[in-house]
Amino acid sequence: MVTATLVPTRMAWLILDSGLLFGLLALSGLPLIRFLRESRTWAIFLLFLFLLQALFSPGSRPAALPWIPVTTEGLRLGSLTCWRLGLILGYAVLFTAVTRPRELQDTIIWLLRPVPFLPERRIGLMVSLAVRFFSIILDQSEEVRLATKARLGDQRRNPFRKSKFLVLPVLRRSLFRAEDVTLALAARGYRDDLPLRLPRMNASALVPLLVFPAVSFFVAWLWN
Repeated sequence: MVTATLVPTRMAWLILDSGLLFGLLALSGLPLIRFLRESRTWAIFLLFLFLLQALFSPGSRPAALPWIPVTTEGLRLGSLTCWRLGLILGYAVLFTAVTRPRELQDTIIWLLRPVPFLPERRIGLMVSLAVRFFSIILDQSEEVRLATKARLGDQRRNPFRKSKFLVLPVLRRSLFRAEDVTLALAARGYRDDLPLRLPRMNASALVPLLVFPAVSFFVAWLWN
């Protein structure tokens, strides 16, 4: 539902999603400093995207800043685009910070269970493992980068050779780790045909599912 409101670039939906994000952040108990630390890498990307939109979008110069080579339309478009992408990244960071891989796996299985001819249990396990090992792959990439830098590998001018000495070791380690996980699952008797019992949904979890559509319809009615 949040994704559907982020598709159109409209001020009312962005304000609603911003208030919902800060409300969920307060309810989750996640420290604001940690949340900002997790998002600081993407802030550079958003700033770069904003400058591209502001500098290269056609339009008229703002009257208040005639000496800066930006356009009014570019500033508006860049602000809305970065605002929307920032909300998407904020929800992604909040989701990965408060959601356990087991809960994500159970949710995917519950959503895919009515769909025929889909191995919902296998898909849920794959997604939960991907989320769990994503940070490990990032740590491995940083280790390989530092090892290459210690061997003066960053002095190479050819970008293809630099990427080769970064991608291949990370891929090799990832394949070995995937093999270890496969053997560990086989050793613990993992089978897709075993009956699966999902935990019951709490009644408190239904409150956001009911409140958010009501608020969304109210905001859409006010906007129209």
